[in-house]
Amino acid sequence: MQEDLNIKEKILEIRIASDKKEFIEYFVTIPKKIDELANCVFQLEEYPYKEYASWILMHLVQSKRIDVQHLYPSLVDVLFKTKNQTVLRNVTNCIYHLEITKYRESDFIDLLLGFIKNYENKVAVQVYAIYSLMQFVTKYPELTQEVSEIIEFHSKGKTMSYMVAKRRFEDRNKRELT
Repeated sequence: MQEDLNIKEKILEIRIASDKKEFIEYFVTIPKKIDELANCVFQLEEYPYKEYASWILMHLVQSKRIDVQHLYPSLVDVLFKTKNQTVLRNVTNCIYHLEITKYRESDFIDLLLGFIKNYENKVAVQVYAIYSLMQFVTKYPELTQEVSEIIEFHSKGKTMSYMVAKRRFEDRNKRELT
């Protein structure tokens, strides 16, 4: 891989190859490109840029090989600006792996709850919303009952991944009480 590729060319390369380890290594080696990659998501570039940029960003965050906590506010902001299910899934997954902050905290909690309530959202968006809400509930235990009720109410007919997230949320609550 060459450093002189512009970020859109790199995203197209990612789209064709889909070798996440190779591309994670590229961005770890050239960290200044991460902000360019993230901007394709934040500016909601046309397909396929925002989708694949958010996909590789998600894998970068999960790898924990480079600190991207500084992107947290912009990641939160993009969730308020798009309905694109791929971007919502990938960005919500990124946030789940980052430390929550006070940035837009109340509105963000409401948005995450809305992701669970919205039947039009893919289950993965709802699942990562549950996982992200776990951090908020740890910080604000008084939210536990409301969040738990919403998760339970919307669990009918959901996939195994939703049920696993629901169980993890419940298990976390039991651990917190003991």
